[in-house]
Formats: sequence, structure tokens, C-alpha cells
Amino acid sequence: MTGLTVLDAFAGDPDAATAKRPPEWIKLAPRGKFTARDGRVFEVDPDTLVSRFNADAVDLPIDLDHATVKKAVFGDAAPALGWISKLEARADGLYGKAEWLDEGTRVLAARTHRYVSPTLKTDDRGKAYWLHSAALVAAPAASMPALASAQPITTEPTMLKAIAAALGLNEDAAEASCLSAITDLRKRIDPAVHAETLATLATVQGKLDGIEKAGRKDKVDALLEGALTAKKISPAQRESYEALCATDDGLVQVTKLIETLGAGLAASGLDDKRTPGGVATLSAEDRDVMKMLGQTEEEFRKANGLAAA
Repeated sequence: MTGLTVLDAFAGDPDAATAKRPPEWIKLAPRGKFTARDGRVFEVDPDTLVSRFNADAVDLPIDLDHATVKKAVFGDAAPALGWISKLEARADGLYGKAEWLDEGTRVLAARTHRYVSPTLKTDDRGKAYWLHSAALVAAPAASMPALASAQPITTEPTMLKAIAAALGLNEDAAEASCLSAITDLRKRIDPAVHAETLATLATVQGKLDGIEKAGRKDKVDALLEGALTAKKISPAQRESYEALCATDDGLVQVTKLIETLGAGLAASGLDDKRTPGGVATLSAEDRDVMKMLGQTEEEFRKANGLAAA
């Protein structure tokens, strides 16, 4: 006879008996043909059930004592304790990914219903072709590990101590203190506050850069005006020297260069270096200055009033 068959039986992860929280993946049925404790014979092909589930694209409820089957048909409430959002066919059977609701976690923690049982649609030979739902039950039909431990679910003390230490609290800090510290931490790194802080820092940095630039300009003006007065550079060279002083390091280098220049070098320092043909010969020092200023020989001669070579 075909129909919905309730199989009070199957738990999930083999380690679930020692777990501190509900398992995410639960075993719903073994692979192949098997006999339940009450003598019923079933045959499960996990791949077939996974294909049907994927085709339906509907999450399956995990209820209490098969309420979806036994109560809902009479119009009674049958709230879900969780949802199976994915099925997997594994070597040893059919597994479901459980997304537990608060009530499901509470029931497992209370240990009144420690086992999971699938509701299968079967044919006359007991072969399952549709998983209708699953339920938490107290009495399993097959010997499988329980979802909930025989001991109460408790907070792992070692983990709580580690969290307290990470938050800068005493190791014996209560859970409430840890939660409060985490809340305060979230406030301190609020994205809006972080963005506002960055904007403020950018504004302050901009002002500091402006002050630094203004201070450097005053130094550059004083240096170059002094060099012009001493006739160490020509007015035509001022712009080039000023460009070299755009950074603190450049200002230092230009200051040292000007200190090495003799008075009247730019204007007439080359008068005594003219060749018989009337063209001034550039010294090694002249060429160093020309190189630092980034000038060609023609530009350098023109800036210093020298005849072209």
C-alpha cells in the first residue's frame, strides 16, 4: 500500500551525541534496503530523493512528533522547529542541511525529543520516492545516534574564557559581561563614526600640508631673493630654481648649490672665459648648475646673457 510512511529513526552527525549545539547536517535515512525496529522494510535511494527535492525547490519542515502529518490535516497548528534547506546523497545515506529555529534548539536542549524521523512517500514495495518532512521524536524506530546529547547543552567554559580574555575582561567574566563588551566594541567601530573620523583626519592633514607648503614658500622666496640680490642667479633662472625647491629635500639641495655660487656668476662670471671668437667657455661648475636646472646649454647661455656656442 502506498502512502506517507513515518519512520521514527534517524539521527545526524555521529558526533552529535557530544555536540554542544544542534548539528547543521542531519542524517535522514540510510542508503539501500533496511528493516526498522518495528519490522517495516524500506528502500532508500538518496539520489532519487535529492532529485525530487531539487525539482520541487521547497524547503521541508522539521516539526515535533510529525505534527505536519498528524495535526495539520485536522486544521491544528503544526509549527516548524526548523527547515531542511538542502539535501545531499552521501555514501551512507540521505543527509539534510537543517536551519534550526529557536524553538527547535530549545526542544533539543531540553532533551525531550532527541531523535529525527523522516516522513517518506513510498510505493507498494516500500521504496521511497519523496521526502515529505522530518520530525523530532522521542522514540526512534532504528538504533542511531541522537541529535541531542543525554546531558544538558551548556556553554563551553573554555571558549567563554577565551572570549573574555580577547575582550580584555577577567577570565571568570560572566556571559552578560562579554556580550556588553562586544556591544561597546561594535559602537567603537561603527562605520559611520569611522567614516567621520577619516574625513576629519583628511581635513586636518590638508591644513597641515597647507601650513607646511606656506612655510616652505617663505623659505624659498627668501633664499632666491637673496641669491638674486647677490647676483648669484639671474631673474631668468628664478623659476627653475623655485621648481627645484618644491620639496624639502629639493630646498636643501638648492640651498647648498647657491652657497657654492660666486657673486655675479650668472650675470658676468663667464666674461673672462670667452674664447678668441667671443664665445664663453662653460666650466664644469657651470654645467653642474645647468644640469640641476634641467636646462640645455642654449637655455643656460640665454639665461645668463652669454653668446651662443
